[in-house]
Amino acid sequence: MAAARSLLGDLPAISSYLGRGHNTLITYFNDTVISLNAPLAQVFLKPLGAPTLLLADFNEARRMLMRSTEFDRSPALKDLVLGLVPDHHIHLKTDAAWRAQRQQIQDLMKPSFLKDVAGPVIYQNIVVLMDAWVVKCGIANGRPWSAGADIRNAALDAMIGLAFGPESEHNATRSMLEVLNARQDKEDDDTNEQAESRDEPIDLLPEPLSYVLQAMLDLTETVVDIHGSPIPYLKWAYVNRKPRIRKATRCKEQYITQQVQDAVTRMKQATPEDASWIKSATDQVVLGESRLADRDGRAPNYFSRVIFDELFGIIFAGSGTTATTLCWLVKLLTDHADAQRRLRDALQSSFQQANAENRDPTIQEIIGTRIPYLDATMEEVLRCACTSPFVDRQATVDTELLGYRVPQGTVVLALLGGPSMMSPAFDVKEPPRRQAPKQRGQAKTFINASSRIENKAWDPSNISNFLPERWLVPGGNDGDEQRFDPKLGPQLAFGLGPRACFVPVGVI
Repeated sequence: MAAARSLLGDLPAISSYLGRGHNTLITYFNDTVISLNAPLAQVFLKPLGAPTLLLADFNEARRMLMRSTEFDRSPALKDLVLGLVPDHHIHLKTDAAWRAQRQQIQDLMKPSFLKDVAGPVIYQNIVVLMDAWVVKCGIANGRPWSAGADIRNAALDAMIGLAFGPESEHNATRSMLEVLNARQDKEDDDTNEQAESRDEPIDLLPEPLSYVLQAMLDLTETVVDIHGSPIPYLKWAYVNRKPRIRKATRCKEQYITQQVQDAVTRMKQATPEDASWIKSATDQVVLGESRLADRDGRAPNYFSRVIFDELFGIIFAGSGTTATTLCWLVKLLTDHADAQRRLRDALQSSFQQANAENRDPTIQEIIGTRIPYLDATMEEVLRCACTSPFVDRQATVDTELLGYRVPQGTVVLALLGGPSMMSPAFDVKEPPRRQAPKQRGQAKTFINASSRIENKAWDPSNISNFLPERWLVPGGNDGDEQRFDPKLGPQLAFGLGPRACFVPVGVI
């Protein structure tokens, strides 16, 4: 109540909280609902601003995300990325403009593109990373070394390759491997002899990034400066005027311009029936723009802000989240030796020929092999990593959540790392459900329509534990001992409904 009467709202309390230990704004949200013992709470995040609701109940969050006539993308995400990708579809409202813009990139989600372009590019970069780590292990000779920067750079390399082609000269992991190979060949490398202990980490610092990769990284990290700012548009004006960011922006614009121009040239040189020239998202988007222009009877605009922001969005949205999730994967499997052993056994038994030949499985073998325990491990890493800590929505009409009135315009943050998701759920008494608004030509439906995942919950005794087995059920009639079921319990890592994440987990 004190925050509701204060001009600054909850900002003083948040500032005090962040100054203690390793607290973050997200842990403040989670601690708020827990301290109030309430699945729905309000916080005042801006001076003189309206309250933001914190929703900590999976079932109600799921229903909210499916109620597209009552909730839409909130301004919270727009505030966060507006100075970086102002014309990206991710922060647009769900309207005709959003649908039209999605048409320009929808071909990136076609199975043929994922299988023939995205998959091989990601595979190629991961193989290079594994080769580099083998060399690092040899140099370290049993001593520990840091892997975080390697994972970050490999994710950036993969997204650069996906966006602009696998033959890009800008690849941090490939450059690191070349340096490591040269270091391994040196006979006078006495790094290990100088160590006082086998437990002392070895200094294997990554090579400096190329100017293009550094520019991309600098720009993606600007979001960290904006996160939590009470006046984001002013903070963006300040951040984008920093000399380093202005230089990075110019570099990014010049690089994307050249890549788009090269893609246009390749398209014009290819025959209409030939799709072999498509090696990147840029190629696919350029081809899509050509086809849309023909359909609409207009001249194609290959250098529009929309195309530039959508292409950079692959790097901005893909590299950071992928790197964070992979870091959690390494951390969780290191901490849980039993899960690591079981996953290794599952992989070796699934790729017996590759294992017998002492080689990596090919991308075709990986795509064509179903490994339930691998799927379960990936799903559990996503659940525990909580890379996206909340899903945001804004009420487009006066509505209700958990029986409480929610005025039009209210922003709601569905917490993905709190009660009902990573800790025991609150005891929520289901309120009566209103009939969902009816669209013209739509059959009558109700908000609490039954679903196989509705009202399911994880076992409170192990909900906080890393346990891939929670996603497995006994196999059916196909002879499998176990089967992966992604709908066994609460999980919203990629959101839900029409505004769910555009990239499926299988791509990563």
